[in-house]
Amino acid sequence: APARRISEGTVENIRYHRDAAPVPDHKNEDVCFVIENERFYACAVCDGHDGASAATFAVEAIKHYINSDPERWLQNDDCVETKLKECIMLTDANFFEQRRKYIEEKRHIEAQIPHDMKSYEASQQYPREVARLQELESLISGGCTAVVAVVCGNKL
Repeated sequence: APARRISEGTVENIRYHRDAAPVPDHKNEDVCFVIENERFYACAVCDGHDGASAATFAVEAIKHYINSDPERWLQNDDCVETKLKECIMLTDANFFEQRRKYIEEKRHIEAQIPHDMKSYEASQQYPREVARLQELESLISGGCTAVVAVVCGNKL
């Protein structure tokens, strides 16, 4: 059955102080979604680390996987658990595959800079390479922890 409702979003991170009004703490890195139809309910919260890119990737991948054929999840109780594990493993593999080219480029550039060179020296002698390494690091870094729940009938 097609999803009746799909919701997703984020919530601002707030720090509450004893004697002050709530203030934004840091940029939100968490993403969530809810999928609901007449046969099942699925939701996920992906807690991003060092940026929201991994959490956003995970939410989109998990949501797509569940929505691509929701009936396959409902064949039996073991099927739900198996499909959920498969979904998480595929999401993880696809996330790293997407970043493989950045990791390879980083290794290639690092091989051009002497290993015993101090970072200041490297930035002076190899400014373009060091700048690109910093860009690549921001593309490679990050991750997320995902919590996913699927409820079918009265079973979680």
